[in-house]
Amino acid sequence: MESYFQNVIQTGLRLWAKPLRFSHICIVLFFIEKAVCFRGKTAFSYLNIGFFSQNLFFLRGKAPFIFSQNTFVANYIPELQADIQSVIEPGKLSELARKSGFQQRNSKLKPAEFIDTLIFSDFNHSQLSLQDCCNDLAQNHQKKLSKVGLHKRFNENALTFLKSVLSTQIASKLHTGNKMSWQPFSRVLIADSSKFNLPNQLMTDYPGFGNFGVSSIMNIQYSFDLKHGNWENLELTKATQNDQSHSKKTLDSIREGDLHIRDLGFVTLEYLTRIIEERAFFLNRPHTQVKLVQCSTGDSLNWKALHLKMMGRKSHFDTMVNVGLGKNTVTCRLIAIPVPEQVWAERIRKAEQKAKTQKSRITDEYKARSRFNIFITNAPERMLDAAAIVDLYRLRWQIELVFKIWKSLLGVNKVKAVKKDRLECQLIAKFIWILMNWKIFRCLNAVVQKDSPGYACSMWKFFKQVRQYSYALRKVMKDTLSFKEWCELFIFPIIKHLLIEPKKGKKAAFQIVDDIFNPLS
Repeated sequence: MESYFQNVIQTGLRLWAKPLRFSHICIVLFFIEKAVCFRGKTAFSYLNIGFFSQNLFFLRGKAPFIFSQNTFVANYIPELQADIQSVIEPGKLSELARKSGFQQRNSKLKPAEFIDTLIFSDFNHSQLSLQDCCNDLAQNHQKKLSKVGLHKRFNENALTFLKSVLSTQIASKLHTGNKMSWQPFSRVLIADSSKFNLPNQLMTDYPGFGNFGVSSIMNIQYSFDLKHGNWENLELTKATQNDQSHSKKTLDSIREGDLHIRDLGFVTLEYLTRIIEERAFFLNRPHTQVKLVQCSTGDSLNWKALHLKMMGRKSHFDTMVNVGLGKNTVTCRLIAIPVPEQVWAERIRKAEQKAKTQKSRITDEYKARSRFNIFITNAPERMLDAAAIVDLYRLRWQIELVFKIWKSLLGVNKVKAVKKDRLECQLIAKFIWILMNWKIFRCLNAVVQKDSPGYACSMWKFFKQVRQYSYALRKVMKDTLSFKEWCELFIFPIIKHLLIEPKKGKKAAFQIVDDIFNPLS
């Protein structure tokens, strides 16, 4: 019996004594004094502390970080290595190249060589020249090609070929073994767009907004499934094509059980109606110009009266509303959360500043409505309460983090004045590289969260690391370096330094997910 308790002491102290807080130990000792099984024992014995630190889960502090390399190697290494090498798999590429018209019978340049050079030749496309690409082909593929010859290969066929490769990689889903239920949602889809300026020479293909003094702008439309970590759509579009028109193009991808979280710019009645018809769910912010009629009264919401009624009394307002006009309406929930006075004042300041430049005025209704964060959803309260709605919508900002990484770390917006086909080919190639590493990140993060609940990998830190060692991933793709060796060199030794450091008073995305979908985890 004594040896059993000695083992309990060692196990309990090794696992949990270090992260225990003083208040936790005091509570443990209080329970020890009352415990029948320890009558006659001193309350401050190491035996008792070891026993309770092992068994009282709800008294634990944050557990130490554990990462199982063996689990990652066994569960993900083979699939990831195969997925990376499939990007330049000759048979698959030849088929795609023939269908697109890129592969020509007497061509010196093979499809795999073309893709490999575009993905890895230089990360900074604003400095990448045709000669740089020719040099890379000569050094890595022993292929001599003139600048003129390579320039001619950047055409519509090459672009179609690269898009088909990217589409194939997007369609290749990796299963990370995510055991979180996320019930009742089969997918949690976040969509948004990001714009960046292009050289003026591209204004015909990618026109800008003349009234803002920008001649040429490209827009990236992107969506991904937060539940499974899969990319769902990526498209390069004109900035003059607004989000609502693009939203209509994605209606056929809506599936039963989906939850779609989108910015107000994507919301149309057609989109909301389609989601309801497909038995899916939406969570959006309504546009300020959208009419909201309360079902119980048949009148438009009086935001000023609602603000006065809620002052210091209620944390939120939850009601059913009709969105739209006449027969073209959708019935759904509306949740209004009052914002602090300083937040409201800043909103009004920005709105007045914008109105001044446009020589207009903001209305009293706008001022009153700005006192709230407003959400609309067709998910019932038993499924998502008001607090969950607010937290869940915050996850939409994950896509803003993705855009920040693409631009600030990976430089997708740093381009030079080249012809349209070459620009798009180089961008698509960079997104193929990003997607390869995104899949690695998702698998790595899955193991971290499984082995060490309460921890997660930082997207920013991960991509900052792999950006430096892109040349080594190229070796993995060519099968001159195993993916296991790549991980042992560049990931495993620093895995602890790739973790998210949650800010004080602010929950990280993985913590929000746990609170909503796994409250007892």
